[in-house]
Amino acid sequence: MFSWLKNKRRERALTQYAIPDDEWQRALHTLPFLDHFDLVLVARLRELTTLFLVEKSITSGAEEGEYTLAVTPHMRIVIAIQACVLLLGKEGTVTDVIEDFATFENVIVYPGDFPQTQDFEDEFGVVHQLDEPIAGESWEGGPVLLSWPVVEAGYDESGMSLVIHEFAHKLDMLNGEIDGIPLMPQERIEPFRNAITAAYEDFCIHVDANEDTAIDPYAAQAVEEFFAVSCEVFFEAPELLRLEYPEYFAQLRLFFMLDPVAGTQLRVCAAS
Repeated sequence: MFSWLKNKRRERALTQYAIPDDEWQRALHTLPFLDHFDLVLVARLRELTTLFLVEKSITSGAEEGEYTLAVTPHMRIVIAIQACVLLLGKEGTVTDVIEDFATFENVIVYPGDFPQTQDFEDEFGVVHQLDEPIAGESWEGGPVLLSWPVVEAGYDESGMSLVIHEFAHKLDMLNGEIDGIPLMPQERIEPFRNAITAAYEDFCIHVDANEDTAIDPYAAQAVEEFFAVSCEVFFEAPELLRLEYPEYFAQLRLFFMLDPVAGTQLRVCAAS
């Protein structure tokens, strides 16, 4: 009953809070990786973005002081679009699909890098208190934190798609572990794990050898970071990922149910 009521509220929100055409087009103009996407997919993305904006608070990192930022409607739409592209190909209605982001309520935006707010536990179980500035952070069960200048710069300028990166972590967390294996049907887990493990281990060999890599070397930090970075590349530079790691690219296509090269949705084939 509760789920039915929630979906009804979401259906009403799609009409009541529809994004104005001029604001939608202005936001899309800043995200050229979507230029070739199928128009039906773009319309679906607009609905997902609408629901995201209705259900999530996207606010400044502080009310006063150095971390204060005037977060505009345009900034909110640009952030929401990039978050929702991760859900775009998933089977189901938009009111069902947006439920993957139900575990948190807030997106916090800063005027620049900010001190890391969570301690880091290494592979030996030692907890480190870190205070170096970072551009983004995703809390399990909590908010996503973003540096607006990095978001605004975009992938072509900064080599990062920060929003996609942090929200990929959110998807990774849905199965209860942050391990680079997002929630998916049981039969897909082993093929996905095999593909990402092989790609990650090969990538680390190149980074450890101090070779220049087309993919951000930060991806070698841990397999969960490799997953988040590769999600950035999957959407922003899919031909690159397909060339570097074709088997892993194929598994990401199945997970996202999207072909980012063609800009089309994959379809589930019925069993004969």
